[in-house]
Amino acid sequence: MKKQIEETLQCLIGQSFWGSGRAANLLTFQFGPRQVRIDHHGKSRQVGTYALHVQCTWRLTKAQRILAASGDLGWEPKEVNEETRNYEGEGYSWPKTGGTRLDEQLVSFFRQCEQTPLFVQAIQADDLGGLTIELTSQHLLTVFPDDSFDEEYWRFFQVGVNLPHFVVTGEGIEDQEE
Repeated sequence: MKKQIEETLQCLIGQSFWGSGRAANLLTFQFGPRQVRIDHHGKSRQVGTYALHVQCTWRLTKAQRILAASGDLGWEPKEVNEETRNYEGEGYSWPKTGGTRLDEQLVSFFRQCEQTPLFVQAIQADDLGGLTIELTSQHLLTVFPDDSFDEEYWRFFQVGVNLPHFVVTGEGIEDQEE
């Protein structure tokens, strides 16, 4: 599995790492030149040439510091506002998008990347579906499956190209249509 992951994601070397998005607990990372696409709601949005969709544990680090991680999803942002209050107006309610500590951390991180862009330098994988993407300036994006289920951990694909997605699950690697 290690060799197949490294070979498949080799195309990311030299590509920019510039954005992320989220739908519930599915996180998307964007790589390569930006493209404008129409989403399923009819809105135009920027996406990368390559996308990594992650549904397992991950973290984004620089040197010995965690900048953002999947565990941030369950925490309220530093500033709780009307969008992050529950329907009764009390406390914090976990929204599907836009109002968690994770969202806040990623927005801040990618704003900084606008001034100092990051690029992929190396890809390392393991035989359990884990993946480390080494970026410039001592940044790492690490994806590591952390359960024994047979579900999807992550998928990689080229956006807008009619090729099967490269999908890593608890049962190994699968190719899936878009």
